[in-house]
Amino acid sequence: MTVRQAGEARGDRIAAIASWLAEAALGAPGMAATLAEFGTRLMAAGIPVARGYVTYTTLHPLYRGGSVTWRSVGGVEAELFRHETPEPDAWISSPVAHLFQTGLIRSHWRLGQTTEHFPVFDDLGAAGYTDYLCEVTEFVGYHHGVRQGWQEDGKPETGMALSWSSRQQGGFTPDEAAILFGLMRPFAIVTKVAIQQSIAESLAECYIGREAGLRVLNGAIQRGDVAARDAVVWLSDLRDSTRMAQSMDLSSYITTLNAFFDSTASMVEAEGGEIVTYIGDGALGIFPIETLGAEGARAAALRAARRAQQAVATLNTSREAAGTPALRAGVALHAGLLGYGNIGVPSRQAWSVVGPVVNETARLEGLTKTLGVPIIASASFARGLDTPWRSLGSHDLRGVSDQIEAFAPEDEVDARSL
Repeated sequence: MTVRQAGEARGDRIAAIASWLAEAALGAPGMAATLAEFGTRLMAAGIPVARGYVTYTTLHPLYRGGSVTWRSVGGVEAELFRHETPEPDAWISSPVAHLFQTGLIRSHWRLGQTTEHFPVFDDLGAAGYTDYLCEVTEFVGYHHGVRQGWQEDGKPETGMALSWSSRQQGGFTPDEAAILFGLMRPFAIVTKVAIQQSIAESLAECYIGREAGLRVLNGAIQRGDVAARDAVVWLSDLRDSTRMAQSMDLSSYITTLNAFFDSTASMVEAEGGEIVTYIGDGALGIFPIETLGAEGARAAALRAARRAQQAVATLNTSREAAGTPALRAGVALHAGLLGYGNIGVPSRQAWSVVGPVVNETARLEGLTKTLGVPIIASASFARGLDTPWRSLGSHDLRGVSDQIEAFAPEDEVDARSL
């Protein structure tokens, strides 16, 4: 094969990579798999990449961003960066951060020859790498109708950076570097699609719910898209919240509410249920009988209620040590047929659960206050679970035509002793 033929063959392979990147954007695969496949295809095309690193920002309740590192020998490593975790020194003093801070789009460093020093270059050099090139890409977004881009500190509000390193003697040739830089934008498109999909899924799960979010993303967006399903319903509520709100500043009250939800609502998810919505200081959750079974859903809900009771008691220990009032909670458990889906006006809908069972659960929860019990269950819940119960009698509930018999676990403590 002549030099010209070899060049044409490599050009065809590079064009094939660009075409593959376009297809990958349509398929929106995972970030780690995409970077690994990208690196493998570059090597097959004769580009001597030995390490690829992509870091990106995202919009997620828990994480501010993440990174993926691919090595030709060693596989792929992925990492997520939590909001509360400070930026590590390795990032602050990295070449990627340098590009963000200086406003540069790309740069190319010959390891061992550059006068610019970054700690990662020492590590790469010691591992046998000879070259490092990097490019950053801004993802423009919108906030209240205003185009967003770079922040005042030089970091993109949303964006990514991709670097490639080589072990080839002398590093990348000018042609090889040009090819890599030329493929940066197509890869950035793939990355943006993957990030946007991840953002959609995480926000849908966080603000709509795990199952409901997936249903909405899969097309259940019409008002009236409601399905009937059997489920156990959980409703927890914070006692004396009005008095508490009046005696605290807003920030302290919100902090208290979140600590309360950490102790109560989080137990629903820990036991396989799902929080459907928050109602002021209350949390409404469900345990689907379809997936957990009739007894399994009830057992999970009761375990969650007991765990919540214990968690609130633990929280109160620290609150009392800090001189703040103890919190008290009531949990109501019920079971029956629900309407599960979209309600509201066409332009502003909510995914929720509706039906008599939901209303009855809310009225049952009110009995935890008057009867002085932290956990209360309906007959339809208690009789479906082989657990010792004590009857609290039958009660008239506001808006409910028939009396409902209420039960408490036999070993339940009096709520007023919490």
